[in-house]
Amino acid sequence: MCGIAGVFRRDGTPREQILDRMNECLTHRGPDDEGVYIDDYVGLAHRRLSIIDLSTGHQPIFNEDETIAVVFNGEIYNYTTLRESLSTAGHRFSTETDTEVLVHLYEEHGPSFVKKLEGMFAFALWDSENERLVIARDRIGIKPLLLASDGETVAFASELPALLEADVNHGGLDRSAIAQYFALGFVPATQTAFQNITKLRPGELAIISGDEVHRESFYSPSVESRKPGLDVAGTELRTRIERSVAKRLQSDVPLGAFLSGGIDSSIVVGTMAHLSDNPVQTFTVGFDEALFDESWAAREVADYHGTDHHEFTVSPNDVRELIPDVVGRLGEPFADQSLLPTYVVSRETSQNVKVALSGDGADELFAGYSKYRGEFYSRYYRTIPRSLRRKVVKPTVNALPASRTNVVGEFSRKAKKFLCGGEPDLTARHFGWLRIPDCRALATFPDGTPAEAGSETLAIQHRKVDSWLPSSRSDALGRMQAVDTRFSLPNQMLRKVDTASMYNSLEVRVPFLDTDVVEYAMSLPTSYKITPRMQKRILTRAFEDRLPQSILERDKQGFDMPIGEWFKSELAGEFRTTVMNVETDLLDADMVLTIFEEHCSGRREHGKFLWSVYVFLTWLDRMRTEEIL
Repeated sequence: MCGIAGVFRRDGTPREQILDRMNECLTHRGPDDEGVYIDDYVGLAHRRLSIIDLSTGHQPIFNEDETIAVVFNGEIYNYTTLRESLSTAGHRFSTETDTEVLVHLYEEHGPSFVKKLEGMFAFALWDSENERLVIARDRIGIKPLLLASDGETVAFASELPALLEADVNHGGLDRSAIAQYFALGFVPATQTAFQNITKLRPGELAIISGDEVHRESFYSPSVESRKPGLDVAGTELRTRIERSVAKRLQSDVPLGAFLSGGIDSSIVVGTMAHLSDNPVQTFTVGFDEALFDESWAAREVADYHGTDHHEFTVSPNDVRELIPDVVGRLGEPFADQSLLPTYVVSRETSQNVKVALSGDGADELFAGYSKYRGEFYSRYYRTIPRSLRRKVVKPTVNALPASRTNVVGEFSRKAKKFLCGGEPDLTARHFGWLRIPDCRALATFPDGTPAEAGSETLAIQHRKVDSWLPSSRSDALGRMQAVDTRFSLPNQMLRKVDTASMYNSLEVRVPFLDTDVVEYAMSLPTSYKITPRMQKRILTRAFEDRLPQSILERDKQGFDMPIGEWFKSELAGEFRTTVMNVETDLLDADMVLTIFEEHCSGRREHGKFLWSVYVFLTWLDRMRTEEIL
């Protein structure tokens, strides 16, 4: 795992000092080695975290006559098979790395070679003979890649801060992107917080040559309609997941696993334990607040599989100390509050291993989130006459005090969220499940754009998922899962994990997002995922022998930190000071403080919204201090 950056100038050779500055921003992604290469119009930079072939993997890596150079971030899981076929075709290899496969595969197939790669990756390949720069991001979007262009210079990098060091005009703040952020908690690809900087979408290829930047999708899922018996489906799913985990155990350095105590990470750990001769090293993070703490469950799974278990606790003081550094590293606002506990567990994990496996992606594929349960039951809620819902149900539920400190308050919070299930339109319901601000909090935005931006984005995404679904899964819940897998997963979950782990020089691999697993999961009927009494039905059935009974019986618990409660106590002063001191016309500060007081009183739960405001203002203040905005 590594960090990559580079510059393509149409009017001359890139400056080495700019590449050095960009590379310096990526040191945390690759502390083991660095490399810079400049050739006519292009400059490539690389930071290396050594995982495979520790001695000869220096990048850039070239073909035999050094007319093709590549910098690479990620892992290619089918590289040994590709290497064998390329060797048979006469190509000579000078290293044992997966990276070297790319230059020879390009020689054989041109830019379309990317379709043959299985893994998580972002790369840039320079073809000096054709004066062509090829960059790409993996099919599911596990690894990030960003592109900046101002008409004269094109630059790319693994992280946005590196692009801000490039000799490219970033174009200023993209207000429409910030509206998306406040609606969803993240800025979705292709947008970033800056007008002239974009993200590559998952499965996207860009070819830069002369005055053109051509972008195209190279991946469309191959999803067949399947309805085998449950036993057959469970066996086939288990085989695919076990094969995926085995591929991700390739490493020349120590590896371990994140363990939350939920079904997904427990399955990954159980499979690793089955495939490994030595105890698996597992890592978890907990909280003092019982409603948020899963460390007890992780402990039970660790005992069940005899792992070498490590446990850490996050406190409000940890959050206060981490915010300036972590938020500053983002390059743009990002409001997934679990970023900070993920950062902590990554930091501690990296003291013991260089690679960790995680259970990310299973919730989207197998209907694990509570919003899917809400969508499943919302069809019954919509049978209640609309007038009764509007005049009786909504006022009654909205009058309940909401809090995350006790079971009653948590039920009230979820009940308020469930009211969006009354929307007759699927995309409106989906936005209701995902949105950060409720209708009350929307009053803090003078122009009200977040609601419009988020709704339109979800509508567009729902129009784009037909290739991800067979006709047997075109039901409302199936479409929601497809949108979340294609859109929310790479923009939120995978972004969070990459940021938190790579900032601590830790590679995280995600077995559930193997293409074979994803396409098989998407092909199964919704009834195999969720029933009136059960979520993740087929996944649990496939691995019930590797899960303790207590884990099989417990409900899903989200990986959130109790930020809403901390805003009422330890972080209250910090929040007020930030809102009053950082001015912006995007928010009504007085209304934000009114919402804040409403939250502190317990009348409504606004923790996630307040966190999104706090992150944005902290980021904005830093951008102004550094004279970027």
